[in-house]
Amino acid sequence: MITRKYLVTRTSYAVLTSAIALVINFLLPRLVPGNPVYTILLTKYHYLPPNQIKLLESEFGLQNPNLLYQFQRYIIELFHGNLGISYYYFPATVTNVIATHLPWTLFLLGTATAISSLVGVIIGKYIGWHSGTKGETAISALFMGLTSIPFFWIAVIFQLIFALYITHLLPISGAYSVTLVPSWNVAFILSVLRHSILPIFTLVLVSFPGFSLTMRNTMVNQNKEDYLTLAKAKGIPERLIVKNYAARNAVLPVATHIVLAFGYVVAGAFFVEVVFSYPGIGYALYVAVTSLDYPLVDGIFLVITLTVIIANFFADILYAYLDPRVELK
Repeated sequence: MITRKYLVTRTSYAVLTSAIALVINFLLPRLVPGNPVYTILLTKYHYLPPNQIKLLESEFGLQNPNLLYQFQRYIIELFHGNLGISYYYFPATVTNVIATHLPWTLFLLGTATAISSLVGVIIGKYIGWHSGTKGETAISALFMGLTSIPFFWIAVIFQLIFALYITHLLPISGAYSVTLVPSWNVAFILSVLRHSILPIFTLVLVSFPGFSLTMRNTMVNQNKEDYLTLAKAKGIPERLIVKNYAARNAVLPVATHIVLAFGYVVAGAFFVEVVFSYPGIGYALYVAVTSLDYPLVDGIFLVITLTVIIANFFADILYAYLDPRVELK
């Protein structure tokens, strides 16, 4: 049951967290030493014409070095739905840059999270039911080790393997073949799927053990419940007990864990995109940070922050919906 008081309080906390995150997101990129105009001109054109410097500083709103002035301008533009103009992708707007890169990240995250949660729940169900055995102990230890491995480290290992030892089997960079034009045809779709295999497998390999361990722990707790003892005493087949009794109740915490783990997987996906040069939000963020593209960094961080905050909010609501015994006051 969810009370109105809880919804108001939880919403207030979410708004306050968003406001604090907004200030931090604005300040952190600007504390990095350097001038974005110099960085962009040197990166793209390898020279610094004085007239171009003044023009771009005026266009980007950097002619006034006062951070308070820049923050006020940023907030005003933000409330008008304008995230600004990207310095690096000039004259493209931040909204257009995010809209171009976001679908690639959503494809990676959606596919990897779906596979990870499904595989994790299935494996966790069985190792949790057979807890205490040598096999379960070994698998749990292996999974704990996998969850501690950084995403990017696995990505680099795969890239080295498929670049040096198993060449031409799977592509190690990009989202599709450079010889193809993005379109809804079979050749392009197959190319996208081939290029996504290694990034998705990297995300799945590191993230599914976490879902398995969560499912395993809840299954262990369910084994101690009286209703399972009664089901066993009635002579119900073990397969039905695991499927219809223990697993149904054990999967509830996993459902919220999937939502809460979204932020962790998002961070991992960003590193994986950089390693594989995959044109998602993570790669765009890497380009924005290295080129001091303040508006694009702010826009991407804003999307990430709001996504994680909203995901946490709905995780609480989802758990109360799935389990009527939970009271949120």
